[in-house]
Amino acid sequence: MNNINPYEKCPVYKTEHFTLRLVSEDDIEDLLVCYSDSKSQSIFDSQNFAKNLHCNTVEEMAWYVRFWLEEYRNKMYVRFAIVDNKTKKAIGTVEMFNTKGFLHGRDGGILRIDLASPYETVEYLSELLQLANDNFFELFGAKVIITKGRPGEAARLAALSSAGYRPYNCEAREHYYMLSTPQG
Repeated sequence: MNNINPYEKCPVYKTEHFTLRLVSEDDIEDLLVCYSDSKSQSIFDSQNFAKNLHCNTVEEMAWYVRFWLEEYRNKMYVRFAIVDNKTKKAIGTVEMFNTKGFLHGRDGGILRIDLASPYETVEYLSELLQLANDNFFELFGAKVIITKGRPGEAARLAALSSAGYRPYNCEAREHYYMLSTPQG
């Protein structure tokens, strides 16, 4: 495992289309486009979250961003802003954390990807999943990563399959897909 602690210094990642970095209050207005998008909302994974991820106002979006930053300070998870490299606007978020011994005794990472609906394509999702696969196992000390993909989410399911994720059957987690490290 590397010596980077994402809760001490959050890494920044760059792909062809996106930059991932810790979410900030500067992202509030940009993220409102994603989190007020009714097409996107149906895809968000808000399981085990007290509030749904539906925002209509800057104030509601500000509450979430501040909450995510507080959770980050408490070392609960990292919520990355997904910034479009062309427009320089945040178009969604990626959340990642590891729960030791959570998945049948294995160190399991939970990956959440929330995107504005125009970005919910196989190409963009595959790019984000590849970034997660290349970096998050080591960064978070995870042996497996699970993420949600519901029936009817064709682009997401195709991207998950292409990235090597397979259905993860568990009573408490419906419509999840899992990828293991070779040692996982």
